[in-house]
Amino acid sequence: MDVTSTTQVTSTSSSDFAYNPDSQLTSDDFLQLFMTQLQYQDPTDPMDTNEMLEQTSQLTQLQTNQDLKDALNQLTAQMGASTQYSAVDMIGKMADTGANGFAITDAANLQSDIPFDLYFNDDYLSATVNITDKNGDIVKNFSMENGTKGLTSFTWDGKDNNGNPVADGEYYVTADYTTTDNESKTTMLGVYPVESVRFDDGKAELKVDNQYIPLDSIKEIL
Repeated sequence: MDVTSTTQVTSTSSSDFAYNPDSQLTSDDFLQLFMTQLQYQDPTDPMDTNEMLEQTSQLTQLQTNQDLKDALNQLTAQMGASTQYSAVDMIGKMADTGANGFAITDAANLQSDIPFDLYFNDDYLSATVNITDKNGDIVKNFSMENGTKGLTSFTWDGKDNNGNPVADGEYYVTADYTTTDNESKTTMLGVYPVESVRFDDGKAELKVDNQYIPLDSIKEIL
């Protein structure tokens, strides 16, 4: 019979190794090993003093590193909690959610108009809402007059200025407006004031545009 390959199998009993579920030695483990080594050393050939001092130094270093690690972990946790609770100071400021556009697929068969909100930071005499494609080209715009400060809701039917369905892709919304003091300003989709803050399991959520968004999802506080 020809043997083309072999596989070596080694049998190991449970007494051949020690199991460490954490796969690392702690300072307590190190100390226990050190004391066991002292206990079972040969009285006629005791451990060298220099070697003992070296192992003691290693134990001290290990404990120091563990203490430093614990302190850093505690500091990190405290800083994280501080960041979360500092979110209260964001109330009244403008938050950029990063959701400044929307994607359209099969615009010709939209089941309903697309709703969106814009926030105007002032009362205005006139405003022009612009919907642009990814290249910055305006596909749809419309004008308004004599608006008030705050959120204004809109809908878009997915059609361009000629009444044709737009191509599939991403579209962005901005508005240029003139305030009652004749100042020219711009606002954009996704930027809203922080109305309030709530905490869910210690994590801050900001209320913007009448919905709560996790703090770590906010792109920028303006």
